[in-house]
Amino acid sequence: MDADTLLAPLFEHEIRAVARLGQGREFALPLVLQDTKGTARVTVPGTALELVVRWAWQDDMLRLEARVKNSGSQPVLVEGIRFVFSGSQDQGSPEWLVYRDAGECAWCGVKPLAALEPVGAGAVIVDQQEQATRFHRSSLQTVLYDAHSKRAWLLGFLRQRHGYNGIDVRPDEAKVQVAQTDAWQEIGALVSPGAEVETDPLVVMSNADPLALMEIYAGTVQAHIGREFTAPPEVGMMTWYGYATAIDRDIILQNADMVADLFAGYPQPMRNLMLLDHGWQEDANWGYWDEADQKRFPEGMKWLGDELRRRGLQLALWYTPFCITENAPNLEQIRSLKAIDAEGKPYTGYACVWGQLPGHPATNWPIYFFDGALDMVQAKWGRELRRMAQDWGCVYWKLDFFNLMTSAERAALSPLGELYARTYHTFRQAAGHEGHLAPCSCHTNIQLGYNDSIRIAADIGIAGTWPSQMEHYRRGFTTIAALWYKHRRFWINDADSIQIGRGCGLNEARVRATTVVFSGGHLMVSEDLHWISPDRLEIIKRLLPAYGLAARPLDLFEHVYPNDVPHIWQLPVQSDWGARDALALFNLTDKVKRVTVQPEWLGLAAGEDFGAVEWWQQRWLGRFRGPFEVEIPPADVAVIHAQSYKPHPWLVSVSHHFTGGWIVENLRFDEATRQLRGELVTRPGLRVSLVGTLPSGWRMDYTAHGCANGAGGWTHEVLTTSQRTPFAIQFVR
Repeated sequence: MDADTLLAPLFEHEIRAVARLGQGREFALPLVLQDTKGTARVTVPGTALELVVRWAWQDDMLRLEARVKNSGSQPVLVEGIRFVFSGSQDQGSPEWLVYRDAGECAWCGVKPLAALEPVGAGAVIVDQQEQATRFHRSSLQTVLYDAHSKRAWLLGFLRQRHGYNGIDVRPDEAKVQVAQTDAWQEIGALVSPGAEVETDPLVVMSNADPLALMEIYAGTVQAHIGREFTAPPEVGMMTWYGYATAIDRDIILQNADMVADLFAGYPQPMRNLMLLDHGWQEDANWGYWDEADQKRFPEGMKWLGDELRRRGLQLALWYTPFCITENAPNLEQIRSLKAIDAEGKPYTGYACVWGQLPGHPATNWPIYFFDGALDMVQAKWGRELRRMAQDWGCVYWKLDFFNLMTSAERAALSPLGELYARTYHTFRQAAGHEGHLAPCSCHTNIQLGYNDSIRIAADIGIAGTWPSQMEHYRRGFTTIAALWYKHRRFWINDADSIQIGRGCGLNEARVRATTVVFSGGHLMVSEDLHWISPDRLEIIKRLLPAYGLAARPLDLFEHVYPNDVPHIWQLPVQSDWGARDALALFNLTDKVKRVTVQPEWLGLAAGEDFGAVEWWQQRWLGRFRGPFEVEIPPADVAVIHAQSYKPHPWLVSVSHHFTGGWIVENLRFDEATRQLRGELVTRPGLRVSLVGTLPSGWRMDYTAHGCANGAGGWTHEVLTTSQRTPFAIQFVR
């Protein structure tokens, strides 16, 4: 694909590279990308800086890289680089949609180009008080999709190694066409004499399918980073939503007994965790991490870690190394380590995550920040993590309120990208390569290449709050859907913990559970498990073992926020017997939703007969040949499994896994005995219902644990007795 084919009709052929130097100076270098690859260079007037831009066309992708070299005798501040793509004057009659990645735990998703208003607690448009026009700002990458011509363009950086990178999409005055798109990268570094700085690569791609485009881009990012995410999924319990800061030894161990039983016994590898969230540290302070609170954890954290391991669980800890509160017992020793602004005052923020311990008001507390460029601070972080890992046995850190900064006077000498590289080196050396680093409540894309997982949306875990908090959930839900392509390519997506109790309706519990398991990431519960009834605990059992793959939001560019949410999620199902894709149909409204399901959403070929099941209720939907309608009640979800009819009975779904078939192996129909045989690969002691297709002329042999439904299907119950339980279901014709 050449420049004309890739860029037209959205962009003009010429692209400008702009270097932004200190004192507001800018210099532009025009690029005419006629050849397959090339280099343009220029010496910036009034300086000894040379700006070099390389480009290459490879695999239908334009790749651009910039480099700034200082050949002078004095250091020069390079604030950033940007590539400017001018909008074509003739874009036809487009219906532009813009994908926006917040690059933090805030709203991400798709909006019309003309919709410049903010989205609730995460503005889609930066509040530009001094700008004459407003624009869509996206971190790392964006997608421009013309719903009229069915064509998409993606512009994205492959990392944020030196600082924040972003894409600004500027509409014209009529808000109908794209006037300009800027791909910018912050550097903020003093380039010493003889030194150079090279930007992260920018790629430009085009495709008719925006979802495929985003997945190709994510694969390119992963190849650039060079990391594989193949570790077993993280499962277990996180304490925050159930207890907030009011945790103690007895609460942890009592819940650990239940968690150990709930997640144990599966043959599939999982990392079973007990995550002590905010509150385990002395007086729930921020700044002192050498021991747990002595009143609530009198034996200490090493003893507790040993007790958890005896239960088959591993210790995980909430940790915010970057922040300081005034109740820190070591406040006087660390006061001089605060980051200071240009006026000599400590940088200050506010947080409101206290109130459950005696003497703790549930109001905003002032927060201060460590100067991460100080050697003493880096040494403190390394010492704390090593003790947690080596002495206590911690294997997972929820790095919350991730706010890495330095004092104003050191900012140019320790620019943000270098500060991240240095800090993560400290973390990794202390935690070990098996230690799991999971940032939260932070900028996300700048963690790329360093972290293991990340919280991709704002907190949405507290159940029992609907309908008043439904809009908040919809924002987080949309963000989780919009970031599916990053899972196991950028990092492991953490969509937040599951609550299935706390007085919430069964419909709400189903929605929350489905959202998390279809996201493919952590499968953590977070509530007081002693209050959970057996029927609600059965919901969690039906989700296990953790699957690890993310569902694709088929309607991400069709049902756009805020008028709608992407509510059709397609999950690929791995099996050795031909299980089809699973489909989740969400209804986050207060009215009944009717969805016409297309067979291809389930991986079915056009024109073939198939049977379909709604998984949560194990409800037989019928035999179909073509699209069929599913009705979803308000604030609920339907999970659909389907399978083609064969000349003999066959399997469609199992009750104890949301994929419908991943835990079934060696499925076959024995023509001689007329038995459907296979193995259930899961924990022992489960009463599993199997549902399948029954072609005309076939019937089930009499059994007390199964029957035909008279509408082309059958069901049969199996009690698992080991990690591999064989079954044989008898049929007659």
